[in-house]
Amino acid sequence: MYNSDELRLFSAKAKSGLCSHAYIVDGAAGIGKLDFALECARAMLCSERNKPCGYCSSCRKAITHDHPDIFIIGRDKTAAIADVREIIRRSSLKPNDSDKQIFIVCNAGKLRADSQNALLKLFEEPPETVAIFLLTESRASLLPTVLSRGQRIHLDGMRDEEIESLLSEKHPECRYGEIRNAVDAANGNLGEAERYLSKESRALRAKAEELLLLALDKKKYEVMNLLLVTKYKRDQLSALLSEFVSAVNEAEKQRYDVRMARAPQSQELASRLSNASKKALARMGEAAAVCLMSLENNANITTASSKLAIDLLSAASR
Repeated sequence: MYNSDELRLFSAKAKSGLCSHAYIVDGAAGIGKLDFALECARAMLCSERNKPCGYCSSCRKAITHDHPDIFIIGRDKTAAIADVREIIRRSSLKPNDSDKQIFIVCNAGKLRADSQNALLKLFEEPPETVAIFLLTESRASLLPTVLSRGQRIHLDGMRDEEIESLLSEKHPECRYGEIRNAVDAANGNLGEAERYLSKESRALRAKAEELLLLALDKKKYEVMNLLLVTKYKRDQLSALLSEFVSAVNEAEKQRYDVRMARAPQSQELASRLSNASKKALARMGEAAAVCLMSLENNANITTASSKLAIDLLSAASR
């Protein structure tokens, strides 16, 4: 489990009945703050001695996200003052199944000052049946008065083996090489690994690798067709070229025997890259980077794409 030491410490406190009523959980975006808070909620609401047990009625409901005493706000969009007032209203009610209600506020650092001030009273004088978790990327984004009344839990990045285990379980359709690439790209951030394996990201990388393979094979018609016949919007072409530059960078790492280089999705491309010259790869990366810059400066898309196709084919001859 990610941040397993922090979770073990929290579970021990829950077992001893020493949990606080207010926690501030901070860590980078995508690092798993919500999952961590939900695990803490399970531990607090678990009815067995070893918390969370995973099999009591409370744990089963929490695992399936059906627990009536766990409330999450701000997950899809920043919570408004009305959401905060609803928390305050609910906090005055008795729990449904357990002896506590758990409120989890996602993106708490993005709450307006009036919303944070509204939460302050709940932090200062909470009912015994209430516990609240504020999740934020940066503690500095919270008001000092809020910070001073909550216990801090800082989450670090996950270990590579933890991310690999979770990804292998959640994405059985992915090859081992893809899983390893996602782990390398994550840098300890599960959210980044998930984005790397998303259907959209995989499709974009496949298209970028297709362009690289076609250019290396000097297939003029196919390169022109991919870049010019397809009617890309500016942001779509920029995203494709960003992936293309990344693919070239990884290929250069392999050519220079740099460790941790990510293998391409295409086995055909991997084979072709083993014979590609370092100069050709460098020129291709430079051509894509120049095209990206011109797109950012509002260059005509068709003109920029045409020039890129010519430059890629020229670079492949190096």
